[in-house]
Amino acid sequence: MGAWKQFLASDIIVNPFEVNKGFSFPYSNWTNSDVQLDIFLGTYNPGTFYPAVSSTTGVNSTQYQTLVYESIKELYYFNFTTSSYGDSVITASLLPGSDPSGDVFRGPTNPTGRFDNYLQSTLTPVRNFPTESGEQVVAISIPNFLFGDYIQPNSFVFEYSSSLTVIDDGEGNLNSSASFSWDTGELEYFYYSESLEWASYTDPQEMRWSTANPPLGYTFISASWQGAAGRTPFTDAAFDPVQEIDNQDITYDESTGVMQSGGSVWAFQDTTGDTGPALFTWMSSSALIKSVSAGENVGNIIYPHGMAVLTNQNLPLSDISTNTNVTCSFSSSYTIYETQYKATINENEFNFSNNPSLISGSTDGTMYSFVTGSYFSPYVTTVGLYNEAQELLAVGKLSQPLPTSPTTDTTIVINLDR
Repeated sequence: MGAWKQFLASDIIVNPFEVNKGFSFPYSNWTNSDVQLDIFLGTYNPGTFYPAVSSTTGVNSTQYQTLVYESIKELYYFNFTTSSYGDSVITASLLPGSDPSGDVFRGPTNPTGRFDNYLQSTLTPVRNFPTESGEQVVAISIPNFLFGDYIQPNSFVFEYSSSLTVIDDGEGNLNSSASFSWDTGELEYFYYSESLEWASYTDPQEMRWSTANPPLGYTFISASWQGAAGRTPFTDAAFDPVQEIDNQDITYDESTGVMQSGGSVWAFQDTTGDTGPALFTWMSSSALIKSVSAGENVGNIIYPHGMAVLTNQNLPLSDISTNTNVTCSFSSSYTIYETQYKATINENEFNFSNNPSLISGSTDGTMYSFVTGSYFSPYVTTVGLYNEAQELLAVGKLSQPLPTSPTTDTTIVINLDR
């Protein structure tokens, strides 16, 4: 049989308890129903948004690249479009005119510095956001059921192709853990220019200039006449004067100063005494290699949103968003509230059992003799928690029966996590 005991406010203690769990998911697990990590490429495309021709992105869900870029900018970087340390707030003062058309503002009026961009600490933030047409960002989205209340600071790690590792610094910044470089597949061009004097004219296919000394590996690409207008020795196939020629069908020997034309596109003519000079230009090209250094900022992480954003334009962002050789690791943080109920049985309470099996078979309800002895004490085996409507909410079983004491208070502590 049971006995009721009303809890007082002082009998209930609620303690928050933070629990953490580490996760590491290679790309092959991202589409699992119990994982659902996603990665999006955002691209800045100024102008009108047309869904029919806009590129999409995503692993588990499909989003428009343009809208991903704009959403990331609006949520996390709106106050950082002109400065990585934050834009100035609006400080304009209004000097009213005779009517609204005559109002004059003094000071900056651009709408910056007034939105919450979810800063992760009170330290000076570092947020760089690309704003040129065609530039990109990558957003790595972790679902709420994995990270709980927030991602544990200093726990996020993103690995790309075993050559780039991105870690968070505990303050919301993402940095490269080591130097990283990659071949963009494009060419990088280098130019060298030198002003040369015209020496002599031979015929429409050849003339001589002073010699030049371009760097090794550079190729002649153009010459631009700097003498009097209309007196240029450079002409087109119809012998009409032009100020500049390119290297199409033109060669120049840097060691002898001889310039020759095949005659099919360009030709030369006598300048009748106007000796120049002309600006000669050479070009060299090599594979365009982009890189980031160890410790360099590459983006930001918003811990309570489970969102990591890569913004550094020296990263292969497009390939990162589609590469299957990536791994995302982090630790979740979830707060459990441990409620402690203290059920105190005073020395004068519950010292007599309500169990009907203790009543003898007589009609007057006489108890068995062993029950009335001073040595008899009821035992507590189970504690039930009820609400105000007398509905059973939880049941706690003691590891072994506990006798009540007629001389001292007995306290039973019930811990309930939620």
